[in-house]
Amino acid sequence: MKRILTAIIFICVSAANLSAVDWYDNYGAALEKAREENKKVLVVVMRQSCPWCRKLINETLPAEAIDAKIQAEFVPLMLDTENNPREVDRSRLRAESVPASYILNPSGEIVNAQMGYLQPMQYMRFLQ
Repeated sequence: MKRILTAIIFICVSAANLSAVDWYDNYGAALEKAREENKKVLVVVMRQSCPWCRKLINETLPAEAIDAKIQAEFVPLMLDTENNPREVDRSRLRAESVPASYILNPSGEIVNAQMGYLQPMQYMRFLQ
């Protein structure tokens, strides 16, 4: 019973922390949107089984200031190396480890890159 209760609490907390950002999962569509809106693309390469990826997704990205900045300035793209490896290959981003975050210009060129987990304040500096 204790395990079930713990799992329910974890699911509720995770759901409460979800970002308001609508993440693309298609590289081509995200680049097209970036060109249309003249925005940069924020790419997060992750893997569901990675605890640091889940921490980035559940704690850092939903932070209010980061969430607002992503919505205002970026086309967000999340690529899952386990569930969507073809899309990761299409992006030609060679993440040596996950999580990996990239900022691309609307042409798809890398402007900035960060490997590994970052806390919210550190991630905000990366987004600058």
